[in-house]
Amino acid sequence: MKGVAWKAFRRGDKYFYVVQLNEIKGKREESKAKKIFKEWRFHGEGFDPKKKEVTLLFRKGFSTEDEWKDWARSFPHELVEVGKSGKRKPYKLGEAYMNSPRRKKE
Repeated sequence: MKGVAWKAFRRGDKYFYVVQLNEIKGKREESKAKKIFKEWRFHGEGFDPKKKEVTLLFRKGFSTEDEWKDWARSFPHELVEVGKSGKRKPYKLGEAYMNSPRRKKE
């Protein structure tokens, strides 16, 4: 399971992010994904019949961008954030952040 995230829009004092989960294989992985995103709003889905993989989209508002980063860094799978240009953001999120030797230990 791999995730791609982007800032969708800002409304008032909330930043809304969308996470697209790709390469979800089987009902078990799909259930795990939905459990991780139970507090998020379901935003859409897709299916690749050749690979038999599901793609899910979820959306949620955060008070600050730092609140978003804190959540994204704790995501248990691969996750990258892309900007409006489509380029990958330079910071690590998800699995890459958790496995980073330079990460702040709590």
